[in-house]
Amino acid sequence: MSSLPQQELSPSELDELLSAVLPEIPGYRVVRLLGRGGMSYVYLGIQESLDRQVAIKVISPLALNDEVSLLRFEREARTIAKLQHPSIVAIHAVGRMDGGLLYYVMPYLSHGHVGRRDLRNEQSRIIGVLRALLGALDYAHAQGIVHRDVKAENVLFDQNDRPMLTDFGIATSKRDKSRMTGAGNAIGSWGYMAPEQARGERVDARADLYSVGVLTYEMLTGTLPFHSEETVALALMHAMDPVPPLPPDKAHWYPFIERAMAKRPEGRFASAREMLLALDAIALERAAAADARALPVRARAQAWLTQAATRLKARASAPPALRTSRSESAPGSGRRWPRPVALAAGSLVLLALVLVLGVWFSGRDGSAPALPPAAAPPPSAADGGTSGAGSEVALADADDAAIRDRGAAPADAAAVDAAADDPEETLLTMPPGELALLTATEQIRRKRLTQPKGDSAIDSLLSARQLLGPDPRVAATAEQWLAAVAPYVQAALARRDDAGAVAFIGHIDRLEQGLAMGDIKGAGALRESLTTAVRTDLRDAVAHKDPAARNAARQRAARLGLPAARLEPEYSQPIVTGQLGDALRGSVATVIVRMPEGSTPGLGAMPAAVTLGEYGAYAKATGRPASQCRIRTAVITVKARSWSSPGFAQAADHPVVCVSEADAQAYAAWLGQRDGVRYRLPTQAEWRLASGAPANAACGAAGLRCQSSGTVSATAGAKNGNGVHSTLGNVREWTSDCAGCREHPTLGLGWRDAEPSRKGAQVNPEFGYDDLGFRLVREVPREAVEQR
Repeated sequence: MSSLPQQELSPSELDELLSAVLPEIPGYRVVRLLGRGGMSYVYLGIQESLDRQVAIKVISPLALNDEVSLLRFEREARTIAKLQHPSIVAIHAVGRMDGGLLYYVMPYLSHGHVGRRDLRNEQSRIIGVLRALLGALDYAHAQGIVHRDVKAENVLFDQNDRPMLTDFGIATSKRDKSRMTGAGNAIGSWGYMAPEQARGERVDARADLYSVGVLTYEMLTGTLPFHSEETVALALMHAMDPVPPLPPDKAHWYPFIERAMAKRPEGRFASAREMLLALDAIALERAAAADARALPVRARAQAWLTQAATRLKARASAPPALRTSRSESAPGSGRRWPRPVALAAGSLVLLALVLVLGVWFSGRDGSAPALPPAAAPPPSAADGGTSGAGSEVALADADDAAIRDRGAAPADAAAVDAAADDPEETLLTMPPGELALLTATEQIRRKRLTQPKGDSAIDSLLSARQLLGPDPRVAATAEQWLAAVAPYVQAALARRDDAGAVAFIGHIDRLEQGLAMGDIKGAGALRESLTTAVRTDLRDAVAHKDPAARNAARQRAARLGLPAARLEPEYSQPIVTGQLGDALRGSVATVIVRMPEGSTPGLGAMPAAVTLGEYGAYAKATGRPASQCRIRTAVITVKARSWSSPGFAQAADHPVVCVSEADAQAYAAWLGQRDGVRYRLPTQAEWRLASGAPANAACGAAGLRCQSSGTVSATAGAKNGNGVHSTLGNVREWTSDCAGCREHPTLGLGWRDAEPSRKGAQVNPEFGYDDLGFRLVREVPREAVEQR
């Protein structure tokens, strides 16, 4: 398309051309058009340098048809490209095609968006999608970025079926019926839009949380909460109508959605993190409900498990000749297990009976029983655990009423009924791999996740893998195990039991290596929670300007085994510890009067004018001769004056006078050479900033009245908020704005500036004057006010 005469085409013609001709973009081979929306075209492409598939979004010329919109797009795209989060779709590149068309390049996610999936009967999956979505928003909001367009079409799935958030409001179109932009207009999708967003008001992170509430309703019911063909009517529904009720089996979600979709922002969750906590409560409530539904099944299971245990005990005490199962003596039964497998199967049968009996005979409230001390000893360091009462490994193997199992499936009533006739035969004839899988499931339910060694869910899963091979059921049970482990990892991190969290991650690594079936689904996100915890600590330290907290966060990263590179940019982000009025390092007293901003340095100023004693030390060290000194307000000066003898008595702490502009510049150069800092006279604007002197100030404004007896102490004037003493009524001061001028401006008020007349504001810089002194300033680099 780059060969076409685009400059001769109108935006409408160019937009029509985009749907008919594949564009040419340097570095990419455009394969085909994937689709188009109201504001863009999306193409499948190949990035030639890496030979990988990418999605290329080209913004329609009808969407951004003025330079202001184009520049806003590029600026926002580059901002979004800096986001690095596992649940946010990255932006590889941003650029312009020939003719000025804008585009950006993203990973190609071929598994569609959440709106194409029917999740109405998959509440666990909905919880997983919301966890990823809220985690991504929490990260983006911490960077000061509001998405503004959270909707089903912007939640995509990657090749591992993980949900990812895309399209952070990078470009919007006034022509798009679902989106509007501009002053006083809305940005977003009307079906998901918060009331204040629809009114075109400035929005914050809580507008995104409103949209998440709408999306939650949509995933649960398969439809949006409000419907209308007219955008104004739809906006009114969001602003005024209550959230429609949910189906009875999902009514427990209603408080969560109702709060997220509160009409006013202050009624919603305060942050994505707070919304995640509410989501955890729903997950725990569902787990408790699942346990309650399993109680009738336990009652039926109790009878046949008791019978099976009695038979096995009788057979174990019978003479060897009589220890023959009916499966071996039954007519037509030719199936016999090899002796080693049979022994292993027998052990698994007994273990399964012990576990299952323990579960089903446990209290009538449906909670798992506490293990006796001998069954679940606290892990030792050799077992990969941690010692002490705070160990998460020990906690996971004891009953914990505060954290309910999220992954174990409820018992299958049909399976119990089928085995009720002969439970002993059912277990004895079960293949060893199946028995290992059953044992693992019961251990997960009992929270025997990692201990005792050799008799835990992780051990049974590894046995099942050896016996069954890469069976999908093994992977599914491993996911149940991980779901049961996850709350303990999160609790350890919240409690700052880093050793416990690391121990659990080690068990995850061990299980993944032993199963050799790739990553357990969800393990990556759980590992990332360690990174998120440290990132949060680092961000809090920077926000509170706390170097000690930042160092503690870095030490925590080391304990959790997280390299610094994985925590960038937060790990290396400097903390600005300096503030206005702080003293700067050096032998000469200077204070900060302007903070650095971006690449612009700050400004430091002497808190008082240079004194007679300070200048005298300089003159003695350099032998600089005194300049001629005049009376600024007189036509003729008869009596000879100099800085050491200005015609009135001075103490060493008085401002030095009778120095020319060249004298002041020479003093600054000498001082800078001595200290390794560049000092200079201030500009007029810098002098006003440092002194804080009001315009047209009168004598007495700084506590000093102009008088005819000469100067007073340089620190006698009032001190402003930055710690700078005023010289108003004491001496005027030299500035640097007029190099080479015959008539040089001076600022302030000297002791000769008595009311009502002030003369001699413009002076010859070649002379000194008996009521004119100076102070110096220096630039303050950003490094001087921050710690890394």
